[in-house]
Amino acid sequence: MTVSLLQRVLQEKATMGAAEQRVAAYVSTSPGEVIHMSMARLSQICSVSDPTIMRFCRRFGFEGYQDFKLHLAQSLVPSAPFAYEQIVQGDGIDNIVRKTCRNSLNAIQRLLEDIVPQHVEEGARILHAASWTGIYATGISEVTALDAEHKFQRLGMRCQALLGGKKQWMHAESARPGEVALIFSQSGHTKQMVEVAIAARAGGARVVSVAADDSPLARVSDVVIAVLPYDRTELMTPLASRLNHHLVINMLVTAIAIIGGSEFPDQLPALDSWQTDKI
Repeated sequence: MTVSLLQRVLQEKATMGAAEQRVAAYVSTSPGEVIHMSMARLSQICSVSDPTIMRFCRRFGFEGYQDFKLHLAQSLVPSAPFAYEQIVQGDGIDNIVRKTCRNSLNAIQRLLEDIVPQHVEEGARILHAASWTGIYATGISEVTALDAEHKFQRLGMRCQALLGGKKQWMHAESARPGEVALIFSQSGHTKQMVEVAIAARAGGARVVSVAADDSPLARVSDVVIAVLPYDRTELMTPLASRLNHHLVINMLVTAIAIIGGSEFPDQLPALDSWQTDKI
């Protein structure tokens, strides 16, 4: 995973002098304001001199403040791991529709190129054999967890989407052999998800993660279904960033249905009629 400029600022903050630390603190908390700010204004806000600002910028390899601001602005926009056409202010609805569909198709094509089918199969077998599955996620990935819960329950699996830190920690700490923790994390660097995985495995449960390969979460999981993440998502979350995670759910559901002998593995059983009353 690429280290963004904002991450570098945070990592090096402790090694700076007091004046530069004030600059680092403001840049890391208000980057969207800094990119539109003059050096004189930033100096005033941080109560430092202009030479301190220049020294701060050069610490990260930039010639001056303008160069630093340019790279800071670039680091605020998430970077997709595939051909991506950004939607911008002024785009009409035709462009919005076209770019959204094209970007989604490019994301799916990248998944097809990168994913390891054997890892999907291994994850499906572990989930099929589980006595119970806890599904963990945070932030926008919570929608993915709910999607997985709904589809797995339609297959007759015992599972629950566990949302919120207290509930997640309670279930992870009480995990037992035969159970599975299924974890969704775009970056694989979310501390809460890594700790959940460690706790679940300590109790004897197995961990299946849908996350970035070679991430902290991947290293504490039994099976990782690797999905290449977006870079630079500290401040903004791309709308399509979890699209491929939903596709992985469909792959798992279909593989589990085949293991279970379903004649229609890519179709979900209908809900009871009382739940789907139609007019």
